Amino acid sequence: MIVLLVLGACEPSAADRALAASRAADLPTALAACPEGDGACQMEAVVRFGEWARCGEVLDPWDDECRFRQAEAVERDDRGGEALELCASTVYVIGCATHVVGQQARREHTAADADARWERLRPHTEDRYAYPYWRGFWRAGIDRGDAPALERCIGALCRDAGLKEIEATVHALRVPCRAADRPPPGWIPADSMASTAAWVEALRHHCVPDAEHPVPEPLRAPR
Repeated sequence: MIVLLVLGACEPSAADRALAASRAADLPTALAACPEGDGACQMEAVVRFGEWARCGEVLDPWDDECRFRQAEAVERDDRGGEALELCASTVYVIGCATHVVGQQARREHTAADADARWERLRPHTEDRYAYPYWRGFWRAGIDRGDAPALERCIGALCRDAGLKEIEATVHALRVPCRAADRPPPGWIPADSMASTAAWVEALRHHCVPDAEHPVPEPLRAPR
């Protein structure tokens, strides 16, 4: 009995095997080290070595996560269409495609270039991802400080997404109502009447009131 206990104590634990897999010098060694039935360990090994063809060998449901991670890697190489097709092969298609189109949109600085990129992506995905694409485009422009004028939009989705991101920015920044009469921030183009009006309108509904300033006007209920 004592001998059996000693022998049992020599067996590496699941944690030890997972650690060994994470330190392995190549994929076969990493996969061999993974605890039996540990799909997460297998997936991390495939991802670490970028041997994406091996995703199909990863235990379910981690094979879908593996392809999601592959789609992210492919997008980083600016192969957006291929990334979106990989997304469609996973159970995480909505989250994956939303992430990919958002990252693709961030690569463009002008509305015209963003529109052209979306047209190239459309054959590889569904039109329902157009709105998150344009939200990603505007979010990136606002974050960089060089958002284009709303007038530069070619279609309604671009403009609607821009309006929503301007509104979301006012809400997130908790702009005080007393700032309503100050010039708009630098990322609002000075020559854009539409962007300036959108900023002012967003302040009316989402600025933070204080004792000297009225409560923001409530948003109108949709008709």
